[in-house]
Amino acid sequence: MTKEQIQAAMELLTTMVVESISKEDHLDAADVLPDFLNSKTGKMLFDESLKLWCEGPSHIEELYRAELQKAHD
Repeated sequence: MTKEQIQAAMELLTTMVVESISKEDHLDAADVLPDFLNSKTGKMLFDESLKLWCEGPSHIEELYRAELQKAHD
């Protein structure tokens, strides 16, 4: 894959995860997006070497939700 294709995959996954979270949690996507991008999970997604972008959006959402839960415990 080219760098452009990988970047596009990361961006698409971000959109899918943010849309899912906002729908399930009845939140505005514009509010969810910056929180996701600034999270550990969001940063991991955009680290090409970790290849999290190869995973599906549900897996990434699970990681993000686990991160949030851990922060609240």
